[in-house]
Amino acid sequence: MRRFRFSLETVLRVRRQAEEVRKRELAAAQGLRDRALMLLAASENDLKGMLLLHSRARAEKVDLGREAWFLARNTGLQREISGFRTDLLAKEEALAAARGRAVEASRERLALENLEARQLQEHQALVNKEEQGLLDELAQRSVSAFRFPDSSLSGPGLEPEPQSN
Repeated sequence: MRRFRFSLETVLRVRRQAEEVRKRELAAAQGLRDRALMLLAASENDLKGMLLLHSRARAEKVDLGREAWFLARNTGLQREISGFRTDLLAKEEALAAARGRAVEASRERLALENLEARQLQEHQALVNKEEQGLLDELAQRSVSAFRFPDSSLSGPGLEPEPQSN
């Protein structure tokens, strides 16, 4: 029986390696996006906390120094949040691009694996056909040998007895 060998095995190996690289790039992009999201959430929580503290302090009495600090801190946090949102959008665009490359690499690998599976099926069908041909030939020879015994097959005690008339 001939052994199956996929004709594009090296190409498939390269595609698998490329897919792994793309998956790692996707994971890195997801990590960067998650970090940007975490920084944005932390800044938004800081702003909420500061607003809550300031509203409580304002209920007691109004202090111009505290108001100036609040205004400066509020403006700083708003700018920080705006920067984090811009950064998050860029990270999400990079993530979408990395996801697209990973999906494309996966499709390329899958197409080659499907081709390999088809070639393997064709190879197995060919091998089965060859084996069936050999079995048919062997069966044909057995039937022929049974119907028309060869003289080389006769041995002592197997010769036909002469008929007397």
